Amino acid sequence: MLRSKKVKIALWVLVVLLAVGITAQLWFTQRVKALLSEELPSHIKLSYNRLTTNVLLGKIGLQKVTFQDSTTSLDLKAETVTLSGLKYLPLLQKGAIALSDFTVEAPQVTYQKKKLENDSLTTKQNQGESKNISIQNFRIHNGQLKVLQQDSDSTLVQIDGLDVLLTDINHNTETASHPLPFTYGEYEIQTQKGHYDLGPWEYLQWQSFQLDSSEGRIQKLVLRTKYSREELSKKLTVEHDHYNLVIDSLLLKQPNFGLTDHLPKFHLKALELHHPVFQVYRDKLLPDDTKHKKLYNQALRDLDLDLLVNTIKISDGTVAYEERLEADVTPESLRFTAISATIRNLHSKGIGMVSVAARSQLMGNGQLTLDWSFDPQSQSNDFLASGSLKQFRTENISPFLRTNLGAEVKGTIDQMYFTISGNEVESQGDMKMAYDQFEFVVLKKDKLGVNKLLTALVNIFAKESSKADGDGFRHGDFKVKRQTDKSFFNYLWLNVKNGLVDTMTGKGKQRKK
Repeated sequence: MLRSKKVKIALWVLVVLLAVGITAQLWFTQRVKALLSEELPSHIKLSYNRLTTNVLLGKIGLQKVTFQDSTTSLDLKAETVTLSGLKYLPLLQKGAIALSDFTVEAPQVTYQKKKLENDSLTTKQNQGESKNISIQNFRIHNGQLKVLQQDSDSTLVQIDGLDVLLTDINHNTETASHPLPFTYGEYEIQTQKGHYDLGPWEYLQWQSFQLDSSEGRIQKLVLRTKYSREELSKKLTVEHDHYNLVIDSLLLKQPNFGLTDHLPKFHLKALELHHPVFQVYRDKLLPDDTKHKKLYNQALRDLDLDLLVNTIKISDGTVAYEERLEADVTPESLRFTAISATIRNLHSKGIGMVSVAARSQLMGNGQLTLDWSFDPQSQSNDFLASGSLKQFRTENISPFLRTNLGAEVKGTIDQMYFTISGNEVESQGDMKMAYDQFEFVVLKKDKLGVNKLLTALVNIFAKESSKADGDGFRHGDFKVKRQTDKSFFNYLWLNVKNGLVDTMTGKGKQRKK
């Protein structure tokens, strides 16, 4: 009898628990439905095909979700959105939302920032007290992101195969006023191919990308001009380089980004670029672009970005440069191969010198070095550069000189050294060179024959004044006024060219200081 009574009590308890559970489940489902349909801001529209809930697990699942925010033109379509591990005690006590997991499957996101007539809508949205929201793990799996240009429907950014993990997300009244309205802990981002429109002429794309708190990797990064060389020339009103840059892989070590003093921050311990191939073409038949060209000091200093990269390493690089000077002459390339370089302390708002040490092969055989340093905070844009060229067989550069300077050279430069110091306005330097059977050939204007008179005069000056020092070097020095509508590398070339002329045709001996 006693046993029967205990069984009845247990059954009643079970029935009560079931009733309470079913009631709680029904209430929870209805409360979620009401929240999603009635309590969202007016500028947000949300629809879905199916809702599933589990009150015991604190789980909410939506299928075939469509989300729209009219203030930012944000449209989202997702296969599923799942919230789990909802904690009831903070919700009941303080109205705070605390979740273990928030997962979005296969979202397709389209975003376009709108120009608002005024900030009244934004102000109204921010007047209410922000809820405390915490999420232990936020995940996006197999997403697609498309960002449209502000004034058109053309694509600014498109990313496929987007996977994201953010941990320890927290949003509260304090963070709501920040440009990024939440804090987070660890992160992992992976994408498949991506595309970024850089403006009217170039675009950037990549094959794959991954980034976490310790390092990042990019495979097959490409920067290209949108048009062919011929098409670009037809569209331009002033000269603009045609680019084709392909980098096999990039490695980013210890990335640190965010905001400092309302400026975007991008800091790296190290950046490694493997096998970059950069082809540059310039159509000199177009009018010159006479805008002032910033030296690298000023270009870095003026960046609206807190940039700091401790070390950049470039390996196995290639640069090829071509200029079109005549309509019916195919331009030849100036080529730098086997490039290795180290750049240290690259910064925009920091302190200290940026230093560059580069090594390469000029036209496949000459050993070329360049060491260059400058301070981005120098208002006069001071810089110091030095370099050398060894064992260079000059006939390899003759095709380029033939089409670009109307000249050819013969012989070998055994050793050449130069040093240049300069600023925004002018520069000066010195050079020494040892060579073997070096000879200039000056061509006629049509480049179809040799200008024998000029060739003879140039080589008479070179031979008669070639009084080398005891080590076989001839010396020269030079001064150059900067052409401010030209790039730094044009400035560097003017110094080297003037140094060559003075070394070849000057007195040869080192001048007394």
